[in-house]
Amino acid sequence: MESKVEGHRERLRKKYLQGGYSAFHEYEILELLLTYVIPRKDTKPIAKELIEKFGNLDNVVSANYEELYSVTGIKESSAIFLKILGDLSKNLYRGELEREEIQLRDKNSLLRYLRSEIGFSNREEFKVLFVNNFNVLTGSETLFTGTIDKSAVYPREILERALFYKAKGVIFAHNHPSGNIRPSKQDIQITEHMKEVLELVEIKLLEHIIVTRDGYFSFLEEGLI
Repeated sequence: MESKVEGHRERLRKKYLQGGYSAFHEYEILELLLTYVIPRKDTKPIAKELIEKFGNLDNVVSANYEELYSVTGIKESSAIFLKILGDLSKNLYRGELEREEIQLRDKNSLLRYLRSEIGFSNREEFKVLFVNNFNVLTGSETLFTGTIDKSAVYPREILERALFYKAKGVIFAHNHPSGNIRPSKQDIQITEHMKEVLELVEIKLLEHIIVTRDGYFSFLEEGLI
C-alpha cells in the first residue's frame, strides 16, 4: 500500500514538473501540497473533501482552524501548513499592490484585495483605504473590530489617519461573517454620517463595500453614496 501511495505521489510531482499549475485540477494541487505534510497516506480523499467542503482552493487556505479540523485527515501540522499558504498569498498580494501602485478604481483589484484582507474573517472588521488624487492606494488600516455601529466608528480617528496618509479620498470596507451582503440600517447611517464629516475637510468618500467570502455589496453601485 505504501509503495502504491509513493508511486502516485511521484507521478503527481512529475506531472507538475511537466505541465505546471494549469495541468492540474484544484483538488490535485491540494493533493500534491498535502503530500509534503502528510506522510505515508493517500491525500487524494482529503484534498477532495476539502474542495467539496469549501468550494475552491482560495477558500481552503482562508478557512479557520476549527473548520479545517472538521475534515478527516487534517491535523495540526497540515492545518498550519494550509494557513501559512493562505497568509503567504495574502501578503504577497499586498506587496504587489504596494509595488505596482494598483489604482483601486479597478473594481476587481479592489474586491480581490478586500476579500483577501477581511472577507474570510470570523469577526466583523471595519477597514479604511486611503487614496491620492489618482485613486492610488497610499495606505490601509483596519480601524475597528467587533460589531460595527455608529458609536464604535470614531470620525476623529478616521480623519487623523486620512491626514496622515495625505488622502484625497477614502474607501470604507467591512465584512459580514454571516455571509449576508445586505447593509444594515447602522451601515447606511455610518456611511451617510462619515460622508458629511469627510466633506468638511475636502476628502471624498469614494465607496463603501461590504464583502463576504462569496459576494459583495457596493454602496456606490446601489446609489447610496
